[in-house]
Amino acid sequence: MMDSIALAKALELQSIAREEQWRRNEDLFYLDYARDPLPLFHWLGRMFAGLRDRKRSMKKADRLETSRSACNSNDGCAQAASSRI
Repeated sequence: MMDSIALAKALELQSIAREEQWRRNEDLFYLDYARDPLPLFHWLGRMFAGLRDRKRSMKKADRLETSRSACNSNDGCAQAASSRI
């Protein structure tokens, strides 16, 4: 019983000392509690980004050509040619 009380007191003193270090240097707190993301989340993020980029590139490749002509006929007209210049 005395051993567990002594261990609890030692842990409490260690915790207090660490909190004092955190008060002096805030970066230590973030270094102690920062963790790398789980590999599954990292993989999912890469897959999502890759699929999004692939969809964007396919959308641009499948885009139909639209004419910007101001004329209604298929043959060119001076107004449309002059507006493109």
